[in-house]
Amino acid sequence: MASLTEKLFAVVKAVRLRYVAPLLVLLIAAYVVVIHPWMLNWGSTVAERQMALAGDSLDPGRTEQYTQAITINAPTDAVWPWLVQVGQDKGGFYTYTWLENVFGVDIHNADTIHPEWQQLSVGDSWRLAPRSYLWGLGEEAVTPVRMLDPGHALVLDVWGAYVLEPIDAHTTRLISRGHSAPPGPVLRLVNTMVWEPVVMTMNHRMLLGLQARAEGRPDTLPVLAVIAQVGWAVAGVAVAGLFLTERRRRYWLVLPLAATLPALLMAHDVQAGLAAFLAVGITVLGFLVFGRSWWGPLLLVAAGVLLTLLLAANAYVVLGFVFTLLVVGALVVILVGNARTRRLTALSHAKGVQAGTAR
Repeated sequence: MASLTEKLFAVVKAVRLRYVAPLLVLLIAAYVVVIHPWMLNWGSTVAERQMALAGDSLDPGRTEQYTQAITINAPTDAVWPWLVQVGQDKGGFYTYTWLENVFGVDIHNADTIHPEWQQLSVGDSWRLAPRSYLWGLGEEAVTPVRMLDPGHALVLDVWGAYVLEPIDAHTTRLISRGHSAPPGPVLRLVNTMVWEPVVMTMNHRMLLGLQARAEGRPDTLPVLAVIAQVGWAVAGVAVAGLFLTERRRRYWLVLPLAATLPALLMAHDVQAGLAAFLAVGITVLGFLVFGRSWWGPLLLVAAGVLLTLLLAANAYVVLGFVFTLLVVGALVVILVGNARTRRLTALSHAKGVQAGTAR
């Protein structure tokens, strides 16, 4: 019986780049036609997309806009304090710190309202990175407040508008509106394929984070968070083990370890460090083991991760579950293979004994 490694080699080599390319083209087409429009207008109604909101008049030349929205089971005065304290130097962005801190920007989401962060005026800013980030380049990493209607609307440069519309005394509609119309086909393509997926993914997650905090509940059920974290941790141990099992691979371990340094040293974020370790580790390990045959599977893995970030309510949990399933699946295959090997060995031994008795 072929070993697990031999089967894995066969699968990887079967996923050739020339077979993957048409699938990637189909995924890109699906993104442009279906996912991109859905992403830009996630959660919003037709009426909300057509209604005038605070900040629309600030950029009259930008005709293209996106509108995302979410219903929060809390009054507007319970939502507003969470919105006011957004920022790297305050309550974070309630998004994926494990992605943000991969680059060492030192963002940590608050789970309580801080009175000292409740003062915000036109001219103030949401800070995106520490002032000292990248030897002072973070000094200008801010998005200024352009319009403020306390308890109702907050409009920021680049980031757009956040408007609270009360549905009743206990329910709020949070609407996010941004404008985007870069000149020229090249910039429009970059905007559609790079900038908007990043912004929309994080904005989507921020709305969910605001909703959870204003409603007084955790972002994720604790049991799901634990299972996901176990999956990430076991995946990290498995990747490190695969580097260490062969002498020629051990020296390459320095690359994924180096990738963890910004997250660990600058942001003190273990989850972000683990994400960086796995991203670089899986990439490097794949090429060390499979050579150029790894290009096809790597592109499929990357596409799967990107789709998870775009579509999932909590990508960290989903990816953690995937890691858990992969590890469990590998263990099952190994155990079944070992059991079959022992059974075949026992049968062979029994036949040998019978043959010896017959003689």
